[in-house]
Amino acid sequence: MRTESVKITYSRWLFYTHLSIIAAVCARYVASVTTGPAVHTLGTLSSLCLILVASYHIVFFVSLNYRPVWFEPTVVFHSPFAWAAIWLLVFHGEDRRMADAADDGADMVAVHPLRRLVDRRVGPVVLLGMHVFVWYMRRTVIGVTVFERKSRASLLSYRCYRVYTALAAPLIVIAWKLYPYAAVGWWHASSPSSFSRGRINTGGLFHDMPVDRVAIGRARLLATMAVSGATHMLWYSFISYAYQVVVWKDYMREGVVIWVVGDVTVCTKLH
Repeated sequence: MRTESVKITYSRWLFYTHLSIIAAVCARYVASVTTGPAVHTLGTLSSLCLILVASYHIVFFVSLNYRPVWFEPTVVFHSPFAWAAIWLLVFHGEDRRMADAADDGADMVAVHPLRRLVDRRVGPVVLLGMHVFVWYMRRTVIGVTVFERKSRASLLSYRCYRVYTALAAPLIVIAWKLYPYAAVGWWHASSPSSFSRGRINTGGLFHDMPVDRVAIGRARLLATMAVSGATHMLWYSFISYAYQVVVWKDYMREGVVIWVVGDVTVCTKLH
């Protein structure tokens, strides 16, 4: 049985909608790194998570529209970190410095509790919604890409990939924890004379950073691992399980996919 063709490239409205989402995420990232000294804000959890999400959407957009060969690595290897970053923000909330930035004004105006709620909780949930929207709208091409990857992979590599997906969240947290040491090492390597003359206070750098580095509990980290890993793997399995054969006339631009539902074999044109 043959079905109607499915559009896997961008329509005009989706093209500009995704561009708007990318702009919103990038604006949020800029806001997160401009609330204090860059040496501090570049290493906050919000900044690390937002740059992972923003870079994922940028490469996803560019690869699907202009560089098709980038699409599979982006979907397979980058997306687990994007999912984990979003769920870390949802479970942990954005950094206190970002939520309390208005308190640093000259007039010392108190931040309304509703504003704090929006900054720390609603923002990450909206980010999750935008991410899910893009994935849902491009579910066919993602599913086909995952099927092609799975069909070439061995059972061992597929199981290793499941572990890789689950470990994305703790790897982000490890990078967040190690950032102060990397920052001091980079400053020392780039300007050793400043350290020797006392222009850069290493102790002060470490002293100021804990303001933004509230510890993440084990239960919350395990919950993030479980939810982000399970969401990623279940979604991948759901959108790719029925496909049997994919034949491309022009890779990621035009092709045919055969999939099976029950006893029915279906052929769908992709364009």
